[in-house]
Formats: sequence, structure tokens, C-alpha cells
Amino acid sequence: MTSHQRIACPARRLWLRAWLGACGVALATSRPLAQRPAPADDDTLRLTTELALVNVTVMDDKGRYARGLRQEDFAIFQDGAMQSIEHFSAEDAPFCAAIMIDASDSMRTKLRAARAAAAHFQSLIRATDAVAVYAFGSAIEQLQDFSSSRAVSPRLADMRARGRTRLYDGLRLVIEALDARPEQRRAIVLISDGADTASDTRPETVARQAAQADVLAYAIDLHDPRFPSRPPEEARQADWLSELAAATGGRYVKSPGGAHLEARFGEVVEELRAQYTIGFYPPNGYDGRPHSIRVVVRRPNVTWRARKSYI
Repeated sequence: MTSHQRIACPARRLWLRAWLGACGVALATSRPLAQRPAPADDDTLRLTTELALVNVTVMDDKGRYARGLRQEDFAIFQDGAMQSIEHFSAEDAPFCAAIMIDASDSMRTKLRAARAAAAHFQSLIRATDAVAVYAFGSAIEQLQDFSSSRAVSPRLADMRARGRTRLYDGLRLVIEALDARPEQRRAIVLISDGADTASDTRPETVARQAAQADVLAYAIDLHDPRFPSRPPEEARQADWLSELAAATGGRYVKSPGGAHLEARFGEVVEELRAQYTIGFYPPNGYDGRPHSIRVVVRRPNVTWRARKSYI
């Protein structure tokens, strides 16, 4: 079964590379040593695991990303019970991101700003990162496949606003694509100005799928601040996007567009590079049921964000 045939994807089997010696990254496995695959060389041990990975963003009291934390600064709980941290990474790890641009009729005057923000995001990536670009209106289009190139696809410039808004359908397809990626840090960066009007996919399906795939959701609401009130359906959509971002460890922000929007995109890149990744073995394995996750950072004067559940 391919990723595009799945709506609710099973837990991913994750390839984790632990560099022995100099890097000092802690990685353990519950399997006997004799069952581990033989290392390809003296420097690298590649393991197939069923770790649950959690990306954590930590901020200091001045609003800066807190760096230099160690494994002992973190604790993680599943369903209220503390778990042993078996993987810890504080490195500037590669990430992959899918930029989703609302290309429905209501975005007609805002597409220029969305294009510029997407291009700015791509200008900040490295050779080890990967970015794809999608547009969703009445149709869902992949404008650019995952690539480490900073060059902007001509299809982004050709994008036109038309039709209704298939937000949930677009999220479902993009989460499936991200679920097939090998990177530990995977994110959706969504730009929209309104509510879903045409999807077949239910919002609860998207929320469950995001929890299964461990995808960070960054939602940028292009709402004009000159008009604080908005239709009830748009207000409900904004609340849902805010809840999705919080549940996955991402962020929801409002932006008037322009330079402010580009700055928010730049912040997402910086955040993905500043995160900590911790992993634990689920006590009962992946049993297909939702489980709560709570992360605690044992440092004063910091705040943190992380996903709140896994399936």
C-alpha cells in the first residue's frame, strides 16, 4: 500500500542514525544485541526502531530559542506515567517542509504575498533540507516536489486564485506525503485566509492523521487586522487551525501579509533548526489507540511546545 492510498497512516518505522563516539547522541533499543543489524562500518550503526519521537521547541524568557540543553533537562510522560528517554538529539538536524498555499477565490489579492513568502522560505534552506509546495483551491496541486534546491518552481509564479477551498483534503494529501519522508523533523506551513468550503475529508480525520504522522503544523492566518470581526465559519476555522497547531507542537499566527508574512516564514525555518528531538519506547508498542504525551523541561525561565499525543 502506498502512502497515497492511506488516510489514517499506521505508525512509521523510523530509521535513526546514531553516530558513535564523537557525537555522543544517546540511542538505546529494547531488542537483544544479537538481533540488531550489523553496522555498515565502524562509525555508524543504523537501527530500525519503534521509538516514538517528539520534537520540542524551548524558548527563554526573552523569547529566544533556548540552546545548549541536555537530555537530563527533559522529562516525558505518556498517559501520566514518566517514560525513559531513549533518544536525544540537540543537533541542527535536517528537516522537510510542505508549504500549502490557499489558492481559492478569496486569496486573489493575497497570492503575491504568499508567493514571496514561499520563495523566502526556500531561500533559507540547506542542501540537507527538503521543501515541497502545494496549492489548494477547487483542485489540489503539487507545484513543486520535495527538493533541496533554493530555485523557485515556475509553477509557483503561474499559480492563480480560483474556486472554493479544499483545506482538509489538501492537508490529508500533504500529511500522507510527509509521512513517507525519512526526516525526524517534518512540518506543514499553511497560508490561508478563510474556511474550508469543499472538502470531502473530515477535520477529525486530519487531526488523527497528523497525530499518527508526527507532523508539526504551522498555520498562518492571512486575516486583515483592519476588520477584527469575521464570519462565524471563518472564526471556527481559525480556532480549529489554532488547536491543530497546538496539538502538533507547531504554531498559529495571524499576519497582514507582506514583510510580516516573510518574517513569520523565516521564524519557522529557525525554529525547525533549534528544536530538540527526544524519543521513548511506548510501553505497549503502537497499539493504534491515542495516548497523551506531556513534556517537561527542567530549567527555570523557559517555556516549551511539543505535540500532545500520538496514535
